[in-house]
Amino acid sequence: MHSALKRTLAFSLAAASAVGYAQTVVEYSNQRDFFRAPGGQFFYSADRSEQAFVDSGGAGAFKRTGGGFIAGGKEPLCRFYGSVTPGPNSHFYTILPDECSALKSQQISPKPSATQQWNFEGNGYSATAATKDATGKQICAAGSQPVYRVYNQAFTTAGNKNAWDSNHRYSTRRGDIDYLVQALNWKDEGVVFCAAGQTPEPSYPKASAIEKQCNAPRADAKYGDKPGSINTEIAWVQSYADEKYLWYDALPYTSTSFFSTPALFFDMQKTYAKTPSGRDLDEFHYRLPTTEWESFVNSEAGVGYGVDVASAAEAGGSRAVVRLVEPGSPAGLAGVTRSMEIVSANGNASASAISSALNPRAAGQSNRFEFFVPATGATLNVTLVAAAVKSVPVLATKVLPTANGNVGYIVFNDFTLAAEGQLVTAIDTLRSANVNDLVLDLRYNGGGYLYIAAQLSYMIAGAKSSGKLFEKTIFNAKRITENNDPDNDTPFFNIASGYPGTGTVENARLPTLNLNRVYVLASGGSASASEAVINGLRGIDVEVILIGTTTRGKPYGFYGEDNCGLTYLTVEFKGINAKGYGDFADGFAPTCTVSKDDLSKDFGDLAETRLATALAHRATGTCPAGTTTLTNDNAKAANALSPTRAARAITGGIRLPREIERTLLEANKRSALQP
Repeated sequence: MHSALKRTLAFSLAAASAVGYAQTVVEYSNQRDFFRAPGGQFFYSADRSEQAFVDSGGAGAFKRTGGGFIAGGKEPLCRFYGSVTPGPNSHFYTILPDECSALKSQQISPKPSATQQWNFEGNGYSATAATKDATGKQICAAGSQPVYRVYNQAFTTAGNKNAWDSNHRYSTRRGDIDYLVQALNWKDEGVVFCAAGQTPEPSYPKASAIEKQCNAPRADAKYGDKPGSINTEIAWVQSYADEKYLWYDALPYTSTSFFSTPALFFDMQKTYAKTPSGRDLDEFHYRLPTTEWESFVNSEAGVGYGVDVASAAEAGGSRAVVRLVEPGSPAGLAGVTRSMEIVSANGNASASAISSALNPRAAGQSNRFEFFVPATGATLNVTLVAAAVKSVPVLATKVLPTANGNVGYIVFNDFTLAAEGQLVTAIDTLRSANVNDLVLDLRYNGGGYLYIAAQLSYMIAGAKSSGKLFEKTIFNAKRITENNDPDNDTPFFNIASGYPGTGTVENARLPTLNLNRVYVLASGGSASASEAVINGLRGIDVEVILIGTTTRGKPYGFYGEDNCGLTYLTVEFKGINAKGYGDFADGFAPTCTVSKDDLSKDFGDLAETRLATALAHRATGTCPAGTTTLTNDNAKAANALSPTRAARAITGGIRLPREIERTLLEANKRSALQP
């Protein structure tokens, strides 16, 4: 804290010390003067004269965060200041009489210049002490707000002092606390007192009023850019997040003035809460240049060689193993197939060299690979040249004869537009073969368009889904109109869209298998729209039997919003099924756990472990021995996907533009009325 602020206290604290007087405590932060400290420095004041001084810049670069709380209660808070020399250059507040007395008793007055101590400044404002429940947890009475405290760990419990001044942050919002603890390694010190109330939510301009006001407007008129500034772009991100983000009330309060770009500000505008298993609740916060987003959505292609590879650890050996090759891709045309092992890249056998070579930065980039072919014991040496590779969503469709009738098998890898027509063809093939069960292989499917998930689910369930809800869309509490609009919900679509690139005829009735159950081969790479299929079918009592490992855990989605050349993908909605369930942030656990992906067998091979397990369960109703121990490979499998598939695992759950969705919805309603 700057000494200039210290000099104002003599006249400001007298008015702030009345016990029981309700006051607004304003929170300030300063990241410019305390640039070495993670998260900067925080200061709190309930006195209007002092607030005016800080607002004027008299204390340095302290800015209002928009946070704070309403003081007022039974006890005064003691306010101490650790002076600039020799520190800790920070304010500290306590409501505990013993703690206040102890700090006062240690104070030497007049203070020797070389002595480090807390200097008592008076009673800054009043509050109420927290009490303990039966478990020892600190709690606040109804009507009051718990105030949490975090410490920046300038002095750790062991080791040397860190290179920054001590500081605490006090907040009634868990979002503020979680951000500092999870992102910046502050120490959560729990509830320290109770405030009379939380300050009102800050008021930001409407995002629509300041959108497209750009520091560097794009020349293309289709974007509608207008001259603006970086500050306006950052302000737009703040308004956009406040309006659209599903967990808007968990966003950490901060001043936009400490951010140099809208991208950096957006990156921290997310919740830092954890799922029950300890994962980040929001692992999907994402932004990228609009040109890349448009290419990703419109062309559904990514630059690469068309090969997905499992790491050596996943494959259970010493080499990375090919698990999927896109037909017609550079790798496919060169003869690379599933189960081949990568010996080296450009003569280098290290894992890092192979990983780097598998992820080219641009079309035309070439790398030389040596593959081992287990089936023959031979090696394949090829030079692959990167190109735009479009996924073939339905990689395989097979009819598997069994003693109990034909079983359909579909390898489905992407919910892209092209998937719609390919799924129609696959289901038609299986229907013609009179299959009475389906094994749907989604182990590498990171998601995509939600409407295709609804179509696929209809094609599986048929009449059982008639008039039923596939997924209800839940927006944040501010979006009351949207939450109450049934047109934002997704039915089981029974008609084709006819959109360009789908290979379908508009409003054509979709084929169906009319099944009461489906087997799904799953992994940590099965995400978003793939999980929506599982959840949506279970919502209408279609039995979904999972074989493999726990799915990714993404019941969330977004639309994608462009502003000034960046497309922002902030989580906007959560999907729940017809039974109201959507709490699968930790993924869906398998019915029969098969922890290793059997890369030695091709898709549809009856001996391939996950497929064989599904067929065994179908025959006996139980999991084969050795397949029931739960293994969660979420992060490992998702990270091992190719760049395009990894991106889809993050960005899956994409909604079509609303005007297009509504057109399809109305057509679906008309179709449902037809015999």
